[in-house]
Amino acid sequence: MQQITQLSLFVENRPGALSEVCNVLKQSSINIHALSLADTQQFGILRLLVSDADAGKDALEKAGFVVKRNKVLAISVPDCAGGLAGVLEKIDNYKLSVEYMYAFTFGRAERAVIVFRFGDQEDAADKLAAEKLDFVTQEMLANA
Repeated sequence: MQQITQLSLFVENRPGALSEVCNVLKQSSINIHALSLADTQQFGILRLLVSDADAGKDALEKAGFVVKRNKVLAISVPDCAGGLAGVLEKIDNYKLSVEYMYAFTFGRAERAVIVFRFGDQEDAADKLAAEKLDFVTQEMLANA
């Protein structure tokens, strides 16, 4: 299966809160490959792709954070004008609803990685698996 594990947690909107999360992961030698932070007035939702999702979740929970695992799809696209448009065309053809997305790079020459969470994640994974897309795997994150 091409889905990968994302960690999601609430982070209080206060100075130093994000540093606390990063330091917990640092102390456990867990590399952050990508993150997205969306805020509300009192809390932010921090979404992370890390080198070891299980160890990251354990370390953060031991530090007092409430952590949820979500499955997401990470698709590598050419890092050029129109790279994302080709993937979105396939998503639109299946009439898939994107809940959120964010992008990152991690040493893949001239490639960007787009992370997607869909309204119906399993349906999206099944439909997009039939396409000739370059999915990023959990193993790739662990070895990056």
